[in-house]
Amino acid sequence: MGPRRSHKKSRNGCQWCKARKVKCDETRPHCNNCFKHGVQCLFSESAPAGPARKSGSPPLGTFDAPSPVSGQNTPSMGMAEMALLHHFSTSTCYTIARNPILQTVWQIRIPQVSFSSPFVFRAIIALSALHLAHVKPEFHDHYVSQAELHHNAALQMVTAILPDVNKENCQSIYLFSILTCIISCAKPRIRDDFWAKSDRDIEWLTLFRGTTHIIASADGSLKTGLLAPMFAMGHRRKLARDARSAAATPPFLLVLKQLLQDTVQDPSELQCYHDSIEDMAMSFATIDEIGSHNCETADIFIWLLAVSDQYFGYFQRRTPEAMVIFAYFCVVMKEMEWAWWMQGFSVHVISGIYYHLDEEHRCWLQWPMQQVGWVP
Repeated sequence: MGPRRSHKKSRNGCQWCKARKVKCDETRPHCNNCFKHGVQCLFSESAPAGPARKSGSPPLGTFDAPSPVSGQNTPSMGMAEMALLHHFSTSTCYTIARNPILQTVWQIRIPQVSFSSPFVFRAIIALSALHLAHVKPEFHDHYVSQAELHHNAALQMVTAILPDVNKENCQSIYLFSILTCIISCAKPRIRDDFWAKSDRDIEWLTLFRGTTHIIASADGSLKTGLLAPMFAMGHRRKLARDARSAAATPPFLLVLKQLLQDTVQDPSELQCYHDSIEDMAMSFATIDEIGSHNCETADIFIWLLAVSDQYFGYFQRRTPEAMVIFAYFCVVMKEMEWAWWMQGFSVHVISGIYYHLDEEHRCWLQWPMQQVGWVP
């Protein structure tokens, strides 16, 4: 038997690599293992500095970089953060989904993921803070500021790994995307400011649609890991929804299709709108068949993933016809108002759309405005 091959033992590796008992390359400020897995890299203060990352490596430097909030460092963790996590696991987790299995996933499995993913952890406690702002209005401003602090820190952390979604970090990035969408809906809303100064009210739509890319990058691993129950249930509900494609288009959508037929000149654009409406008809059929009290989050938001990039492009460009179609979707979204983070959101969106349209297209909104209970 030949001599054993010698190797350099890592004595000053980061805490995460030591815990997993894997070799650390000791690269500062983030070793390659931590970057690959999308987790925070921490070195012992007494350990000497390791080799600097080469200039050709992917950009890092987000976990310890200054936070965009008031120029302070990334907020530290303490008892207040543990209290927010406790509130999430005992209360907030039950407000995201109605199904008991999904509630268990949000209560137990998703916090488990957050323990090795700092940006997911901060997103969780940001959502928890917004929930407390809702249930404890006397401390509203305090909890909203805490939510902004932690979510901004999380955004700063995740930016570095977004260009490199892979099987190791896709679970964390997927969860962060979903949490950010919920946070965007839950944040305090500015009245009469829909799209006036920024795209804040629709930025979450882009992020939500981007989850399909994350799922594709996961190469099936997302659907077999800790989040498997979530994907299995979503798949079953999608199959049931697709089976309703043969249902007759409701009269109010037929009227909308006729309005589009009479005004849109481009055949491709018209077909795009008609396809979006036909897909929305399945959402209305789902609500009618299973009842509002049985609607799950996936039943409502699946339309946002089903519509084409062509339609979404028209919507982002504020094309009046695309905005009217989205106003009809506000009627579907209203079925989500059992959740505190969606309460009033359909009215907020449809009112913003109304004030953005010309007088002719405002008349097209009569039916959805009646359904959500909003009058200009």
